Formats: sequence, C-alpha cells, structure tokens
Amino acid sequence: MTNRVVRVSRLIDNLTEYQQMAYETAERLWTKKSYPGGESEPLDLTRCTSTIKRGHARYVGKQCRQQAGQGTTHLGYGNCVAHGGAKMYGRALGSWLMAHQFAAEYDLSPWEALLYVIRITAGKVRYAEQVLAMARDDRELEGKATGEPLGVVNGGENDGAVVEGRDLRWWVETSERERVMLAKVSKAAIDAGVAQLLVEQELGAGRLMADTMIKTYRALEASGMPGEWLEVAREIMQRELSESGSVRGATGQQRAIEGEVKGVQGLGEVK
Repeated sequence: MTNRVVRVSRLIDNLTEYQQMAYETAERLWTKKSYPGGESEPLDLTRCTSTIKRGHARYVGKQCRQQAGQGTTHLGYGNCVAHGGAKMYGRALGSWLMAHQFAAEYDLSPWEALLYVIRITAGKVRYAEQVLAMARDDRELEGKATGEPLGVVNGGENDGAVVEGRDLRWWVETSERERVMLAKVSKAAIDAGVAQLLVEQELGAGRLMADTMIKTYRALEASGMPGEWLEVAREIMQRELSESGSVRGATGQQRAIEGEVKGVQGLGEVK
C-alpha cells in the first residue's frame, strides 16, 4: 500500500460510524458509477443517488429524478432532501461525493482534495478582497466609473491629471461567488468528518498565500520595476492562483479568478 493510502485509511478510521458508511458508499458509487438498485441504467451522479421505493410502478426501483442534493446544503451531490440528503448520513454522503469529484480533478485522495480546495478558494476570496479594497469610489464597484473622472491629482509629477474610475464589477461577482464556494466546501468538510482544526488551518493557509502574492507585487512596484516586468509578475501570480484551484463542481459554474482580467494600476482590472 502507498503512504497516501495508509494515511487516508487511518484518517477514515477516526470518522464516526455514519461518516465511514458515507465514505464507503461514495467511493463505491463514484468508482463503479453503477446504479445501486441493480438496474441496467447507469448511475447519474447529477441526480439524487437514492432509489425510489414507492409511487408509480414505472418509477419504483429506479434512481430518483431529483437533482443531486436538491433542497440541501450540498446541491449537486448526493441525495435530495426527500431521500435524507439533509440528515447527518445524507450530508456526509453528499460531502464525500463532492470530495471524490475534487480528488479526480486534482489527483489527490478525497480527504486531501477537500482541504486543498478550501485552501485555494480561501486564497481567491482574499485576493479578490484586496483588489476591491483598492476601489476609490463606490461607483467603481457598481461599474459606473469607467472613463469617469473621480478626482484630480494634487502635487507631484501628475499634478492636475484626471483620475478615471475602474470597472470592478467582475471582482465583486468573483468575491461573492468564491465566498459561496468556500462556505459550501468548508461545511462539506465538517459534515464529512474532517476535523474543524484542519479546515481552519487550510483557511489560514489560503489567505496567507494570497497576502504573500499581493505583498510581493506591491514590493516590486515600490522598487521601481518597469511596467512590462510588473505585468509579467502579476500574470504569473494570478495564473498560479487560478491554475491551482479552478474548481468547476457539478454545475460547471466556477471560473478561475484570473478569468477575463487584465492588470492595470496594481493588482487587477476588468477588460
């Protein structure tokens, strides 16, 4: 057995009985992708994984037609609320199915994948916050400032120059989206049985990663580095942050933080 398998096996042993059952079920469903009721139709992980036990004869014994996780905090994964998706076992099952999807994407164990996504998403949230903190007027956050003078520079080489606003709506949307993702994955980790201390450590690590990138950029900027070199440095930082965690989840809605961004005046600017 590899070190990874041994380590994860020991971690799984520390889970509660229902969390262990959820992990084993998620692993079986994800690996085989076969319908648990023995039907010939393949298992559709975008739908509730439960079996319909009563109702019209046409549907009894078949997979539930509801969206996976419908009515629960783990929408897109596991059982719907009508089939126990909001109960402790159902939440753990949905969480471990989410973890298996991340594991397949990043070539990690499901346990490691949950913590990895938490760290990366926390970094994206902090990065977006820092960009938004540079807004000089609420109109920039509302997308009403493009090409609109926000003031005039007083003193220095640029005395009298008109300061134009920036359109930061993309960053507002990114911040909101990543916050939702972070809350969802953090809760999933807790429901799955990952220790809260580990989750908090990954949250801190993600924020530290983003802060380090931002401080490095500002230090390079203050050193007088040429603009074209700063542009390269900024692109490397954003690419590193986005490529290490452009999670797409079941709905395919996630976009990397780099997205449509081109750097202007510091950390980032929407085209």
